[in-house]
Parts: sequence; C-alpha cells; structure tokens
Amino acid sequence: MPRWIQKELRSNFVRASRAGKRAAKTEARASTVVYRPKEHALQMRLTNGAAITLPLELIPNLRRASPQDIRAVEILGQGGGLHWESLDLDISVPGLLSAVFAWPEWLAELGRIGGRKSSTETAAAARRNGRKGGRPRMR
Repeated sequence: MPRWIQKELRSNFVRASRAGKRAAKTEARASTVVYRPKEHALQMRLTNGAAITLPLELIPNLRRASPQDIRAVEILGQGGGLHWESLDLDISVPGLLSAVFAWPEWLAELGRIGGRKSSTETAAAARRNGRKGGRPRMR
C-alpha cells in the first residue's frame, strides 16, 4: 500500500477517535437497559444518571417482537447503541432519544429556553438601542 494512503488512513483514524471521545462526553449513552414486561417497556439508565422508561409502542421495530427477544438486548460499545441479535436490530441511543423527544411541544420548549440565552454583546446592543428609544423600525 502506498505511503500516502497509509498516512491518510492513520489521519482518518485519529479524527474518528477524537470525534468518538467528544460524542461519548456529550451524547446520552446507555449504562443499563432492562425489559419491563408488565409495562411492555424498556427501562434505560443513562451515563448522566437519568433513567428513562420507553414504551415499546414508541419503538416501531420492537412493537411485535417477543418478550424473549426483547429481553436479549445488549449495549454496544460505550453505550451508544442497543443490539438485538435475534432480531438483527441495532438502534442508536442518541438517535432513539432524539426521535422519542422530538414532539413539537418538546422542541418548542428547547427553543424557548435557548431563546432566553443572551450574550454580553446582545445585552449591550439592547441597552444601546433602549437609550435611543428602542429597536430601529424596519422599513
């Protein structure tokens, strides 16, 4: 294999390793997953300490699976995925959580919270505009 290809492969590996480490620190990851047959739900404890119970009705690929198959869930890697060998199914934990919590109300709340954040520059500009009589009118 030419040296330039080896160098490129090594560089790609280093970048992917860094991205994986960043994701492990910032994304929700599963530390434990248990099937709760009475609730027909998965109970997942996350690495950030949160515990979430997800009804299987919210996970289309598991709706019709047998309890025996669902119970055989494995956690992949550093908790970034869930795997069911008998179902030939892999699910990303961050993807699952973002899909479940992507309700319009949830997204609106995130936007409302994010909209309250103000940088020091924005606050200073608002004060300057206030001294001039408010925000300039659009023409």
